This record gives sequence, structure tokens and C-alpha cells, in this order.
Amino acid sequence: MPKIILFKNLIFYLVSFDLSERLHLHVFSKNTTRGGSAKIWIDTLEVFDRGSLSEKEINTAIDLIKNNKTKISKLIEDFRNGKKINPLKL
Repeated sequence: MPKIILFKNLIFYLVSFDLSERLHLHVFSKNTTRGGSAKIWIDTLEVFDRGSLSEKEINTAIDLIKNNKTKISKLIEDFRNGKKINPLKL
């Protein structure tokens, strides 16, 4: 599960077997002790699954994806091509 973005308490990552699906990121909050990660489509910024993230965390995640789509797409493409990637630290 390569990490794509690290931002405060949020970790954005890929699940490699999901790469055949529509492009999305999973987002996990280190502030939560239960529940799962959110799943956000990159192209529409639609939240497919909220997981255990708060409304504020979801909104922050959407803004970060929106403002970094080009960089995110490049990291995903590099990962697909077998390159080592380093997460964006925002």
C-alpha cells in the first residue's frame, strides 16, 4: 500500500489491487481508533466511502486531492510503472 500524501493526521494511500478500478485514494486518519479509511474518486472528488473520517477530515482530504491532482496522477503512474515513489509531504 504505497503512501501518496502525508498531511498532519491524514495518510492517503493506494491499494495496489485496486488499480484496475476507477482511480481513487484511500484516506486514513491517525486520530481515529476505530473504523476504516475513506475512499475518494480522484476525477470527481466524490466520496465513495466515508470510513471513520470526520466531516472536517473529509473536506480537507477533498481539498488536498483537488489541489494536487497532477502530482497525485504522476505518483500513481510511476507506481504502475514499477518505480519507487515518495509521498507528498504537505
